[in-house]
Amino acid sequence: MQHKSYSWPVVIVKAVICYCLTEFHWAWFRLWLSLPRGVMLVALAALLTACSNRLYPPVPDQPVTLYLMDHGRHASLILPHEDNGWVRYAHGEWRWYARLEQGYWRGAQALFWPTRATIGRQRLQQVPTRPGVHATIPEGFRQRIELVAEAQRVRVLRERLDGHFAEPSQRVFQPVFNLEFVPYPRSYWFGRNSNRTMADWLEALGVRVSGPALFSHWQPVTESGPGD
Repeated sequence: MQHKSYSWPVVIVKAVICYCLTEFHWAWFRLWLSLPRGVMLVALAALLTACSNRLYPPVPDQPVTLYLMDHGRHASLILPHEDNGWVRYAHGEWRWYARLEQGYWRGAQALFWPTRATIGRQRLQQVPTRPGVHATIPEGFRQRIELVAEAQRVRVLRERLDGHFAEPSQRVFQPVFNLEFVPYPRSYWFGRNSNRTMADWLEALGVRVSGPALFSHWQPVTESGPGD
């Protein structure tokens, strides 16, 4: 499947724009107020375009429902399990999630040079509907995005992800996230973070992702226009 590619200069510029929008430091706020109104409108359009990852679901012959859970800084993917119920998959940095080695220095290390990646897995009987913190998803979520994909594509992706959990000795369960983690073969860093990986998984399901997918700002697009 072909998707829009981004040169690294464009990605870096968009990342800086998104950082300014997300953090919204006072200095940037004062600079924003000093801009002419026309420049403000153009800048606002650029901000929204830079941060939003638009999702264009396919029109499958055998549709299967799945969910993208937006947790704020990252997302996770929930697929139906062949034995009923659901399976949630997440991606992140190995030491941050599996070893709980966190903090400012570890965060900077994970972002700015390649480190070991991980994927997490969790079995669910039901998918939570109300945003917030839940017993099954302790980190909570701010948005649940319902999508559809071809049943065959869902099965292939689920089996591919489950293949990483084949060796029980590599599994590490973390109750903080209620996820079981294993090492993931690709390195983790800002240019290959959890949101970029999530976009790859969605595209493997036939969902076209338009945007750099560096931040967790997801916007489903239907035939009538962007969804809620």
